[in-house]
Parts: sequence; structure tokens; C-alpha cells
Amino acid sequence: MKIMITQSSVLEKFGLQYPFKFNKKSKLALGYFCLMLLPFLATFSLDMADKTTYATILTTVNVLAMMAFYMQFPLVSRLKSFSLFANIDWNITHHKKIGLWLGIIFLLHPVLILAPRFLVSFDDGMHSLVSVITAPQMLTGIIAWVGMIIWILIAIFKNTLNISYETWRFTHMLGLVTIMILATLHITSVGSHGQFQEKFNLIWWALCATSVTMVLYNYFIKPRILRSKPFKLIDVAQVSSTDWQVTIEKKDASGFDFEAGQFVWLNTSKHSGGVKEHPFSIASCQADLPRVSFLIRNLGDYTSKLDTLKIGQNVYVDGPYGSINLAESSKAKAIVLIAGGAGIAPMLSLLRGLAEKNDARPIRLIYGNNRLDQMVLQDEIKALEKTMPNFKQQLVCNEEFNQEHREDIYQGVIDKDCIEGVFNSINNQNSIEAKKDCTVYLCGPKPMIAGVNTSLKSLNIPKEHIHYEQLSF
Repeated sequence: MKIMITQSSVLEKFGLQYPFKFNKKSKLALGYFCLMLLPFLATFSLDMADKTTYATILTTVNVLAMMAFYMQFPLVSRLKSFSLFANIDWNITHHKKIGLWLGIIFLLHPVLILAPRFLVSFDDGMHSLVSVITAPQMLTGIIAWVGMIIWILIAIFKNTLNISYETWRFTHMLGLVTIMILATLHITSVGSHGQFQEKFNLIWWALCATSVTMVLYNYFIKPRILRSKPFKLIDVAQVSSTDWQVTIEKKDASGFDFEAGQFVWLNTSKHSGGVKEHPFSIASCQADLPRVSFLIRNLGDYTSKLDTLKIGQNVYVDGPYGSINLAESSKAKAIVLIAGGAGIAPMLSLLRGLAEKNDARPIRLIYGNNRLDQMVLQDEIKALEKTMPNFKQQLVCNEEFNQEHREDIYQGVIDKDCIEGVFNSINNQNSIEAKKDCTVYLCGPKPMIAGVNTSLKSLNIPKEHIHYEQLSF
């Protein structure tokens, strides 16, 4: 008798013995890590003389860090055809974290190399330092090192420097491509592996060329593709004191689809490429196609000029992207949507999608703003409270207001008490354990995301039940 053991049965058996599970994000992280190991594993093919333990550790860190640097380009290149790099919101979030760590590693790179010389003697260390600074072959490495530090600092303090999004994006891209090429020149000219066997340098130049190709595709080739598939601007309307609703329509009524909760890069300029595109969450649902709407808050710079858009003009759309969708709550017994400010857009898309399906589960929307006049589309949301089987909204206002006849508004911010009150209302009305059986969707500014996540954790909401998107790239 032949015994067949399938992969799924092995994984199920493995899952019974170990408490962790590989979710989608864990698989992405594992995939990235495996790619990072490729150049490091290739070093074992070189029959080099034994090194000291310190030199081996330093080489390992440097090789992995350089590969991580190259990988930042596909992470932010919006490659929908490659599933490993298609999860752009998760990728960019980790792009920022990895960039910070790379900055630290590259900052310490010359220090760690020269440290053993200084441990022998100060004079020996200073002689080595002067030799490094004055050596012609070290110039590319020094420029790349200084440039990396400057670009990391600019990325960290870009809001303080008051740089426009378009200017920052262009200089950030151009600077990092330049640094990457200089760093590749450095490691292929002075790197020990390349000096020992020049063929090893082909790995680094192949990775460099691939990264540059991705940048060229994103800024020159993809725009030409988008130019052939324009949308048309249908309407621009102010829907609150600080928010606009922008509606576009696909000209040929085909070739574009999305899931509730996703976002796109929107370009309303006369040019379909360059750095004129901005990320915005979709507020409509699939039933509204071929029309697509966005709720955009006036935060200055580009968003302050939305009223200058011309009805009927071409709009170029790159997307959709984003991993938030209703499939993540297919098995949940209740759904809580939490929106802060402009974060209402993807939450409204999810809500409209649920309304389209006439979803009978308990659905709650917690919607917070600084002022009451910033609450958008309240007529539509209140109408959904009447037409959907089990939907209610909880407004949250930070500034003081006249509370007469407004008991439905929570004074303050979206904190633990506010969230717990909503969960308790689900429990009381539906006889279910909402904290255990509920899926939470969350979108808003970074401080709000951090605060709400802390509150959800203190309420013992399982981490795997929380799905969120930050309003920054």
C-alpha cells in the first residue's frame, strides 16, 4: 500500500505541535529573508583562506546589509506581477524601518573596520584612518557613506524641513540610486571577495543593474502604459470643512477592478509620469464601477489645489494596491471599522461593500475628527444605519462642542474607553464575545494608529484580527 503525505497534511501536523502560524505577512518576510541570503550563500563558493571570527562576522553583516539595500528598490517599485513585491503598503512600512537600520549599519561600517587597528594602538589606528581617507579607491565609498547619512536624515526630518512630497520623492529616489551605484563601485573595487575572484563582482553589478531597471520602469516605462489608459475626472466636491470628494471614471469602462479597502496612486497633472502621483485610498465600492471616488483631506501642498482641477480632464491611475480587504473578515462574527480623519476613505469603501452585500453581522464604525465640521457624508452613513441590518456609527470629536442633543458623540479621542464601549454594545445586543470573534479594520494618521493599537492590545483583541493602514508614504 502506497502512503501519500501531502504538504498540507504535514503543515497541519506541524501546526498542532507548534503554536505559530505562517500568515501572509510572515510568508512575505520569509521570502525577503531568503532573497537576502543569496549573495551571502554565494560567498561559500569561494575557496578563500580562513578569516578571523571578527572578520567573518563583519563580512556577513556587510553582505546582508548591501543585499537589503538593493531590495529596497523592488519593495517600493509597485510590481503587481510579482506577488512577493505586490504588497506595497506592507513593503513601504518595512522600507522605512529597514532604511533606518541600514543607515546605522553603514554609519558603523568604517568604525568597525578600523576598530581592531585602534585596539592595537592609537597611532596605528590613526595611520590606517589617514590611509583610508586619502586612498583614491576609497573615494566612492566615502561619498556613498556621507550621502547615505544625509539622505537618511532628510527622510527622517522631511516634515520638519517642509519639503513638498514631489520634491522629496524625486530627490530621495535620485539620491539613493546614486548612493547604490557608488556603493557598488566601492565593494567591487575594495571588497575582499571581489579582489579574490572578480567573477563574484558580477553578482553585485547584476543586483545594481536590476535595481536601476526597476527605477527606470517605474518612472519612464509604466507612465507610458498609464498614458494609454486614462480616467476622466467626473466631479470634485467639498464634503466637509477640510475634505474633498474626487470622482473619476474609466473611459472605456473596463480593465480596472479593485477590492474595498485598497488604494491607488493618483496623477491629475498633464503628465502621466515622474513624481506627480500621490497615494489615495478608494472610498467607493465595486458596485460603483466604472466610477471610482476618493475622500481627500486638505493637508496643504498638492491637496490644497484640488479645487483647481478641471472636470473632464485626464487622470492617470496606478493601482489598485493594498492588502486590506473584506476577505480578512469572512469568518468573523462582527466587524469594527475605526477611522481617524482622512482614514474614513478605505473604511467607507469597506462599509459600502458590506452594505452592497446586505451583511447582517454586527458592524460598527468608530469615526473620529478634531472638529464636528470635519465629519464627511453623514447623511449617507445615517441612511446606512437605517437600511443595514445591524450597523451603527460612533462619532468621536476631540474639541469641545455643544453636547445638547448629541449624546451619540464621544468627547475626546478614540481611546480604550471609547473602543471598549463599542465592543460592549455588540456583546449586549448580539450575545457574542465581540473581542474574540471580531475583525477590526483601522486607518488614520500614524499617532492615531499607534494609540488605537495599544488600546486594542490592552483589550486583548488578537493581533491577527487587526488590519490597518497608515496615511503616510
